[in-house]
Amino acid sequence: MRISVIVPLYNTRAYIADAIDSILAQTRPPDDVVVVDDGSTDGSPDLVAGYAPRVRLFRQAHAGSATALNRGIVETTGETIAFLDADDLWERDKLKLQETVLHAEPETDCVFGLVQQFGQGKIRREPQRGVSRISMLIRRTAFERFGLFDTTLRVADFVPWYAHAVAMGLKMRMVERVVAHRRLHDTNSGITRRGEQQQESLLGLKQALDLRRRRSSPAPSEDGKARDRD
Repeated sequence: MRISVIVPLYNTRAYIADAIDSILAQTRPPDDVVVVDDGSTDGSPDLVAGYAPRVRLFRQAHAGSATALNRGIVETTGETIAFLDADDLWERDKLKLQETVLHAEPETDCVFGLVQQFGQGKIRREPQRGVSRISMLIRRTAFERFGLFDTTLRVADFVPWYAHAVAMGLKMRMVERVVAHRRLHDTNSGITRRGEQQQESLLGLKQALDLRRRRSSPAPSEDGKARDRD
C-alpha cells in the first residue's frame, strides 16, 4: 500500500521545516511527499526546495487551501493519502498505526486519530477526538467516489467535504491514540479568518444535510405516489 502525503503551504516559513521533519521521521516512511505552495510571499517555498528529492514542491497562484489540496491529490500516486498542515506535527508512528487498520479493514475508507493542541512554550491541551484532516489516512478511492474538495470555499475545506462524504456513505474509524499535534499561534487561519471559516463550514453542513434528506426521502413514481429509492 503506497502512502502519499500532501502539505498545503501558505506563508508558514517559521514552521514548515518542523512539519516536514515530522513526516520524514515516520516509522513507516511515506512513499511520496508533496508540498503545494499556495502563493506564499515569505520565502517558505525556498526552504522547502532544500528537501528535494525527498519532497516535491509545486507552486500555484494564491487560490485557497482546497485548490492546493486538490492539486496535491492530482500530483500524487499513493493508494492512500494523508494530509499535514504546514504548521502542525505528526507522532512518529502515525502512518504505521493507520496503515495497519486499513490493511485489516478493507471496507473502511479512512482512519482518524486524536489531535493534541499545543501553543508557544509547548503548552499541551487535552487530546481532541473530533475528526480532523491532519489526523486522517484515507484511501484514494474515497475521493474518486465522493469528489475532491470544494474550491469555491477558501478557508473551510475539510468540514464541508467530510459532511458530504458521510452523507454519501463514507466509512471511517477512530483510533484512540494521539497521532497529530495542532500548533496554536497568532496567524492560524482558524483565528485570523474565524468568521469566514465558520460561515463556510455551516454552508457545507447545510448542503450535506440537504443531500442526506434527499437520499432518505421516497422518490415520486410516475403516478405521483411516493416510492422507495433504490
